[in-house]
Amino acid sequence: MARKRTHLTTDILADVLHRLGIGAAAIDREALRLRMALPEYDGFVEDDAVAAALRDGEARRAFAETGVALLRSALPALRAEPGRDGDLVWRLRVSLPLLDDGRLDLRIDVPPGEAATEILEEMALGDDPARHLDGLRAALAGTAADLTASLRSTIARLRVQISEDLHETGADAPTYIAHLDRSLRSRIFTPAPNLARTIGDTLKTVRTRAKVVAREESGRRRLRDRVGFGGYIDKFVPARRLNRRIVFHMGPTNSGKTYAALQALAQAQTGTYLAPLRLLALENYEALLERGLRAGMVTGEEILGEPDPSHTARTIETADLRRPVDVAVIDEIQMLSDPDRGWAWTNALFGIPAKTVIVCGSDDALSHVRRAAEAAGESLDVVTFARKTPLVALDTPVPLESVQPGDAVVAFSRRAVHEIRETLVAEGRSVSTIYGALSPEVRRAEARRFRDGEAEVLVTTDAIGMGLNLGPLKRVIFSAVTKWDGTATRPLTNPEIRQIAGRAGRFGHQDEGHVSATDDTSLGPIRDALAGAPTAPAADTRFYVRPDLIAIEAAALELGTASLAEVLTHFARATFYDGSPFQPSAMEEALEAARAVDKAGLPIREAFAFAVAPIDRRDAVSTGVLDRWVQARAAGAFVPALRASVDGDLGDLERTVKLAAAYLWLARRFPDTFDEGEATKALRSRANAAIEAQLRKTASGKVAA
Repeated sequence: MARKRTHLTTDILADVLHRLGIGAAAIDREALRLRMALPEYDGFVEDDAVAAALRDGEARRAFAETGVALLRSALPALRAEPGRDGDLVWRLRVSLPLLDDGRLDLRIDVPPGEAATEILEEMALGDDPARHLDGLRAALAGTAADLTASLRSTIARLRVQISEDLHETGADAPTYIAHLDRSLRSRIFTPAPNLARTIGDTLKTVRTRAKVVAREESGRRRLRDRVGFGGYIDKFVPARRLNRRIVFHMGPTNSGKTYAALQALAQAQTGTYLAPLRLLALENYEALLERGLRAGMVTGEEILGEPDPSHTARTIETADLRRPVDVAVIDEIQMLSDPDRGWAWTNALFGIPAKTVIVCGSDDALSHVRRAAEAAGESLDVVTFARKTPLVALDTPVPLESVQPGDAVVAFSRRAVHEIRETLVAEGRSVSTIYGALSPEVRRAEARRFRDGEAEVLVTTDAIGMGLNLGPLKRVIFSAVTKWDGTATRPLTNPEIRQIAGRAGRFGHQDEGHVSATDDTSLGPIRDALAGAPTAPAADTRFYVRPDLIAIEAAALELGTASLAEVLTHFARATFYDGSPFQPSAMEEALEAARAVDKAGLPIREAFAFAVAPIDRRDAVSTGVLDRWVQARAAGAFVPALRASVDGDLGDLERTVKLAAAYLWLARRFPDTFDEGEATKALRSRANAAIEAQLRKTASGKVAA
């Protein structure tokens, strides 16, 4: 109630701007309020003060565009980043060597100090990076000297400890130093009351690991089993030859991290984009074509575009680990921790042969990426991105009858999506629908209907978390904060909530995003997640890996078996020593499929392809179709294109689309058996059109009637 009796300062500023002859819409009034240190409500302000603040702001913007770069060239240790109020936030990077020869820099970012800040302020307001440059240099030197003095005893103690480690590692000392150096280069410390203790604790952990590395065959961690993953990192020979540079674009949804990565990709002579979804691969393939690049697309089902492209967009499972490129972008790197598909991100992170590898994702993946860079002996730079629009948890729930145009309601099963959809249609809303069982083409069409205003409300699963342009999405409303993960119903993790909620308030469409739930009990977990509550540390932080054909055939030879099931069981149980940084991907479905495929007596190479073919193994009809395909391959027979009606219900049509995708996937591997790809593509197109027609037909009560 108190807010209704007060006046927003941003509204008061709008009146002042009007009097000054300036359009309020052209000014970020919230940033202006913060810059002028005005209260949020009833902030008294004079016209002259606002005019002065605007002049200062214009000078600061001009300085940010040109002066900062000139200043960085003169003082490389000085860094600037935009603050919340539009001002520049300055940091001085101080490097403290831990060895007498100047190696092993400990890097600390600190505020430049009061004297330096005053000079920087004068430079910004005058847009003159040369003003008092010598004075600034002296002030920064003083700040660095003060920090060095405050940490003198800490540095001395660390030098003694490192000296003792070098004596202990003996001939492997160079490896110890190299590992320690790589670890330190990816860590930037910042001031804190317990900075000395933080540095000591961090270095203790890194030193311990460096000693272990130094003792293992000239510092390389090698898996010790004969077949399995004994040389996993080293097997990616093209990548190991490049001395790759890894750059982590780390940030939440709607922060511009992937956009920046794709800009770098487009500017490179050659490159590849690795997507978590076929839909994302298609969208970025089209974006590369629009830039006039010689582009191609590769997925498990199809190849599009130029025969020898300079740039490719691929699903991550199809990453080319042999052809070197200048830049590779790996999207949604936090998928490393997915038990089913994480192996593909592990392969790409260790094996993509690119001079620069840009990985994009949330901060939850930082520890994985850092350990991968250290294990491969490669440099890591972390670039942090902040969300471009605020994300606000609402104070009250939004029941379904209060859903408004521009809202998205999120559920976590196909059944729940359709139940909510029917409820909203009965309430008079027109609805667009997205869930995982829909093909990329239909999901894209449904997203377009919502984006263009043809449908008022979006009802969706967490499939909106990545790969869809949803345009002016105002609010994300959770119908639940639990989901079935294939094994049990569990609470959503904080990163999952943030990923889904982050689709609200898209930059350029909304000033901020709003998030709520349909009931009170779900609001607490949402507020906690949006407030940045950390996720409980994973019980197992190893990288997921899956054996490739070379490893499978080697294991089959050593075990003396032609059974794929026996080989996969061997990998799942026996190929990872205690302390290995790797673990097998979830192999339950592959093992079950291998047992069925083994009955046909196919060569183990072919059996593996059928065992990992992308079909819904929970669906008896689909597994029956795959069994018939296996038998046809074993008999040397052709497999004709699918025959299916497109007049069935949604479930039948969705199955048809998935089976068509599986047929095309197998056609790429066995073109002599699955030789009716064009007919299958035509069927898939008809089935997709029928699904979209059904969704449109029932999208509103008015249309249905």
